[in-house]
Amino acid sequence: MKTKRIEVKEGNISVPIYEFSDGRYCVDMLLGKTRKRITRTSLEAAKIEARKLIAQIATGRAHEEPMTLAEVEDYRLAKGKLVPLGVSLLTAVEEWTAGRGKIPLIVTKTVSEVAEEFLTSKRVEGVGFFHLEDRKYRMNKFAAAFPGRIDQISTHEIEVWLNGLKVSGRTRNNYRNAVLQLFRYARAKRYLPRNEPTVVEDVAAASPGEGAIEIYTPKELRLLLSQAPAKLLPFFAIGALAGLRSQEIMRLDWSDLRFEQGFIEVAAEKAKTASRRLVPLLPALAAWLLPLRQKSGHVVGYTRNDVLCEARQRFCKNGIKEGDEVVEFTWKPNALRHSYASYRLADIKDAARVALEMGNSPTMLFRNYRELVTEKQAAEWFSVLPTVTRSAHKTSKPILQRAA
Repeated sequence: MKTKRIEVKEGNISVPIYEFSDGRYCVDMLLGKTRKRITRTSLEAAKIEARKLIAQIATGRAHEEPMTLAEVEDYRLAKGKLVPLGVSLLTAVEEWTAGRGKIPLIVTKTVSEVAEEFLTSKRVEGVGFFHLEDRKYRMNKFAAAFPGRIDQISTHEIEVWLNGLKVSGRTRNNYRNAVLQLFRYARAKRYLPRNEPTVVEDVAAASPGEGAIEIYTPKELRLLLSQAPAKLLPFFAIGALAGLRSQEIMRLDWSDLRFEQGFIEVAAEKAKTASRRLVPLLPALAAWLLPLRQKSGHVVGYTRNDVLCEARQRFCKNGIKEGDEVVEFTWKPNALRHSYASYRLADIKDAARVALEMGNSPTMLFRNYRELVTEKQAAEWFSVLPTVTRSAHKTSKPILQRAA
């Protein structure tokens, strides 16, 4: 039973407190359509609750329930998580509510399963043979390193794997791009969360710089070509004496080598730049290739880049004799193409023409491929000819007139 009324007043707002005969105090007030009744065991505690009601009324939130300490802490933590994203708590709640129940379940797949699906889809699309072989090699290597589920791989793990390859920046980026393709395919197939960046997106690309330009001497070229096996010789010879890129050489068919007309046709689908070009088939190159000439088929005896690289490494390490000793030939990255650009420019002194032959701009030619050599050295380079018959194949005699 109420025995005494006490009012707590601030400004023009007052809240009544009733003292009961048993020593309890009750804050009792009608706020809109809601009656607030709060009982406390002391007058001071009741006055605190009364002042809270006054504060609510003063700020126009009299209809709201006061937040508990747990709710205040939840609010603080949620607000802190959203600050870096620049999103308000209300926006986050609205987006979460709108998407609840609509998020598809992730289908769990291993890396090797996704890689096989990806490669099959590319075959159906009609992707070029050599591009498909390249992707197959890189993705299978990734799958061997990560045999588990694709959705459980972290950015850090991929970075560690890429760095552990110990390859050039350009090659590292080629691996990164292949893995990125794989993860984007997985996302499209719902093996990874939709509408989220893949973990590969956060892997920084390496600087593509290859360091100082290196070339071979005519003596080194003669040593390389004179002892190269038939399956590797065209790769070395065309790189050194025509300047084609490694992948372009591997895509060549014997029908692309026009010995009678004196040029190599690099078709658009075989060129890195997707533009057809004609490259001179110089007398020295013809002399090395004619004994191996076939009517058709791949010019290089390897169709997979990894197998070719392994064969080249074995040959350079164990397959070259200098006198009675086996010597290790120092392989210089991209040096065959560098050498052709440098010696060819010194020979014909026409940067625009050399750039056209190589499928580059003159600016890129000077920036990436040219090393200063003398005209005499150039003449020696393009005079490196075979001294013995390398094959039992009988063909017409090499064209030995000088082709500028």
